[in-house]
Amino acid sequence: MRPWIILVAAGACGGASKPATAPPPQPAWVYGFAQNSKLGPVVATRERVITCPDQPPWPDETVGLPVLVAGTLALRSHPPLPVGPGGERSAGAEGAETTLAPCTPPPEGDEGLLAAEHAIFDALAHRDAASLAALVAPDFVLHVEDQPDVDKKAFLDQAAAIPGEILSVAGDGLAAYPRGSIGIVRGTQVSRLRVDGQEVEARGHLLDVFEKRDGRWLVTRAYYTAAR
Repeated sequence: MRPWIILVAAGACGGASKPATAPPPQPAWVYGFAQNSKLGPVVATRERVITCPDQPPWPDETVGLPVLVAGTLALRSHPPLPVGPGGERSAGAEGAETTLAPCTPPPEGDEGLLAAEHAIFDALAHRDAASLAALVAPDFVLHVEDQPDVDKKAFLDQAAAIPGEILSVAGDGLAAYPRGSIGIVRGTQVSRLRVDGQEVEARGHLLDVFEKRDGRWLVTRAYYTAAR
């Protein structure tokens, strides 16, 4: 058994957890979108929902944002709920539930991850399509909550089609979390543009997943939520 895993999250919230795909109890990192449910705070993906037991609800300003948490991933079962004489069902949880405890951020590091993130910002700012393509893995997928997933080609096309003049692209509050050949960067992307003579600022919360391939960090997945 591996001493840790990174559970790949695939997009926005949808449905209940799938116990058949849950790994045995072991230390793990989980990333996805923060949501609150009747069971408490969860990290939600398109395929499963991971509950953070014994934790307070996510703050309103965090709900819907990409998050990274660590702990021990486990599966627990709830007995079937009572059914009344008229077929009415009691409220509460039943069946299998995948949990992560204590569900807190892992330790920060770097190992070149922040430099890789800044290289992406620089390529976007300079509309350098060749450099941006070299930083993005062939199997890259962009996940934006409540929107269809975007592959590498579509992402590069979207970057090339950004309107107006790009004045700068930078990061705010970036934090890096390396673990072997996998690394994650969280923070806020701040873009300044001039459109129709007016300067505008666009901010979005990001979580980028990197994999080291042939000695270089390449971004394989990106999670993005526009700032509210």
